Amino acid sequence: MSYKHVIFDLDGTLLDTIPDLLYNLNRTFSELGLPGKFSEAEMATFLGSGKDEQIRRALTARHLNHDKYFAKVNALLSVYYVQNNHNHTQIFKGIPETLDYLKKRGIELYVATNKPDHVAKEVVKHFFGDDIFARVRGDKGDGIIKPNPKFLNAITKNISDPLDTILFVGDSNVDYLSAKNAGVMCAIVPHGYDHKVLTIKEKGIIFLKKVSDIHDLIAVNN
Repeated sequence: MSYKHVIFDLDGTLLDTIPDLLYNLNRTFSELGLPGKFSEAEMATFLGSGKDEQIRRALTARHLNHDKYFAKVNALLSVYYVQNNHNHTQIFKGIPETLDYLKKRGIELYVATNKPDHVAKEVVKHFFGDDIFARVRGDKGDGIIKPNPKFLNAITKNISDPLDTILFVGDSNVDYLSAKNAGVMCAIVPHGYDHKVLTIKEKGIIFLKKVSDIHDLIAVNN
């Protein structure tokens, strides 16, 4: 079956966003007088399940009470999410060429991320413009995020082709579960943040040795 549609995760897949996310989190904790000074390695473990869970994991890492500090951290971090979301972020090597390759072959491209929806759209537009992706879906604040099947289904339900023509490309266990729950194939990039996903030994997952391996998947299946 030919892959006619490719859905990409954003953080850790298309973009290396940790530098900006880390700056925002450390600045938030510092301004609130909380112990922060998180490292990039720590930041990577906070990602994948949306901003709210990122905050909870950060609070847990510093043994801080969620009920006492979550709202304060969330309010200030939300401001910085908007103010600083692409200053130090970079596109991963090989991504521009791969997107160009897929577009030239008529593959429909999408983004599905647990980043807040308005921020996701802004970041994608900044780095990729308006013409690459048919749709960008982020966290709309309705409680539906990856790996809830309703999240990807919001995209796939508008695709008239069968589910086995859809490939979801991500970097984490959350992305794998998202694809599995939505009934589509998953490919994992080699440069992602979640190294534990590399230990999965189940059907329905492809481990890419390099980003351009996606070219071969499409070429083989078209």
